[in-house]
Amino acid sequence: MIYLDNNATTRVHEEVAAAMAPYLGEEYGNPSTGYPLGKRSREAIDHARQQVAEMIGALPEEIVFTSCGTESDNAAIASALAAQPGRRHLITSSVEHSAIILFAKALAPELEVTELPVSADGLIDPRELAKAIRPETALVTLMWANNETGIIQPVLEAAQIAHEAGVLFHTDAVNAAGKIPIAVNGGNIDMLSLSGHKFHAPKGVGALYLRRGVPYKPLLSGGGQEDGRRAGTEAVPQIVALGKAAELARHRLAENGAEKLAELRDLLEERLLGAIDGIHRNGTAEYRLPNTSHLSIDNVPAGDLLILTAEKGLCISSGSACSTGKREPSRIMQAMGHSDERALSSIRLSVSSMNNSDEINQAADIIISAVEKIRSLRPQNNGPVIVAE
Repeated sequence: MIYLDNNATTRVHEEVAAAMAPYLGEEYGNPSTGYPLGKRSREAIDHARQQVAEMIGALPEEIVFTSCGTESDNAAIASALAAQPGRRHLITSSVEHSAIILFAKALAPELEVTELPVSADGLIDPRELAKAIRPETALVTLMWANNETGIIQPVLEAAQIAHEAGVLFHTDAVNAAGKIPIAVNGGNIDMLSLSGHKFHAPKGVGALYLRRGVPYKPLLSGGGQEDGRRAGTEAVPQIVALGKAAELARHRLAENGAEKLAELRDLLEERLLGAIDGIHRNGTAEYRLPNTSHLSIDNVPAGDLLILTAEKGLCISSGSACSTGKREPSRIMQAMGHSDERALSSIRLSVSSMNNSDEINQAADIIISAVEKIRSLRPQNNGPVIVAE
């Protein structure tokens, strides 16, 4: 199997698995208890908090552990509104993750949402953000990097604009963390969301960065865990794993990890762009994650391509939301102004540090062969989508 869907999830690193293993066994203590077994769990959580903080240039006390990126995103929005009862306006973009878009829409009509448009390159215009801010704006939330296209938004510039207007700023950094350096210590980012399974920790653990001094109202109420900011007994094994994954990611990036990812991505693109006619890169080539390639291939429905490549042991994903018997164009591609046809022919290829050049070349061969087969079975360029077996 060749796995090139690392923006969906990543394989748990062996060092991460080893770090969490004791807390799935003999170190099972509740960290809120006072005897040594529980105190060791508390110490492990404190160490993980330090590791996560160091990855993003934060203070340990600014890290709150959550169950996932979605919870972190929801908590950021809910807190900004609860802490500012007179403000009921939120600014985001048209290409945000559904954890932002759907949660914000669920709060209507009490919350008014402005979605900033993006260019064909997938980028917002910071000038449009400045125009959209109003006295009743509670929060600006923009993703650091898009999970589908990999496009990196001008987050630091946007955060400065928000702060100059006296507005809180949050960024969903779920797909950026571990792939590019992230630093929050400039003071303009108030909240930031992370999810461990995007950088080689297990699923089920995330974090929310809360800049010191930012008013915060918890999403979950109950016990006093996480210094009263997130109720619920801490998932010690997952938190330990998140800390170790953050430490490894920080070391990788310090050793040119982003450049190494870009080398694999570029090799894959070079192979595909050089061998396939009618192939297009979606979004800016300059401002994107080093591990992500988002492509559309004329006359090649993504659903059919995924079926054929999966048969050869290649794991990639479509740029469109697919379900049994139904294929819908990606709203991200639509927001960028692309046609439904191009959206339905888009694929996402995302590498990780666990991939190598041999796998990349094999993946390219599989995709090229699958494209040739699909095109040979279609009667004409605008013919019906084939039913792949």
